[in-house]
Amino acid sequence: MVVAGHEPPDFDVGFDSRFCFLSVHHAIPPHEDFVVSRRLDKLAKIAAAWKHAKSRWNPYYVMKLDADDLISSRLVQWLEERGGEPGYLIKHGWVWPSGSRYLVQYTEYLDRVCASCLIMRSDLADQQGPFLTGVEGVRLDQVSLSFAASDHYSLVPGSGMTTLLLNDSHQRYAAQFAYLGHKLGSVPFKAVVYRTRNPESSSAALETGRPTLRMILGTIRRMKFIPKTLRREFALG
Repeated sequence: MVVAGHEPPDFDVGFDSRFCFLSVHHAIPPHEDFVVSRRLDKLAKIAAAWKHAKSRWNPYYVMKLDADDLISSRLVQWLEERGGEPGYLIKHGWVWPSGSRYLVQYTEYLDRVCASCLIMRSDLADQQGPFLTGVEGVRLDQVSLSFAASDHYSLVPGSGMTTLLLNDSHQRYAAQFAYLGHKLGSVPFKAVVYRTRNPESSSAALETGRPTLRMILGTIRRMKFIPKTLRREFALG
């Protein structure tokens, strides 16, 4: 695991030889949209981490993970035993309001809300395609903007070129794999905890607007108490 950041974490980074903290020193990419600027910063860190990982190890799969999200302790073993597809989409997961001690929400649509939802084979990570959209700050014409607003899953006409790894358009991952001639598999269990209401997260800026009554009722229906097994699996505090 490679963690890239401007500031080191507040624990001993040498506790495990499989863990590496990579200090980066680039300036935050300027952009008129603060959220886009944070996304570009995240992608720059992912690029640095991926370059370091390739120089140090020979990974078969790669997964990008936002710093405040959590992955299941079962995931790596499952990949070792069952893996073989070009990539896997994680659709099933948990939504955990930051600081909540007792409640967590399950979701079957993790890939719609959380960028930590894709595992890809390493030989595909650097393959390129038209994967950059307005999410990453690309200026699209009005036709492309209208298309992106109405279709959240297909490739957007007029998109910029980048690699499969270095984009943040997570709802379009299946289309990106199809463009490269591959089909995504899926992880059959809830493998990621998406943490919300974290003031230090760039996604916090997107958590605006007043939820509808239907959304509130749906959230209540999917809520459950956090069992001990889930706390152990994801090291939930």
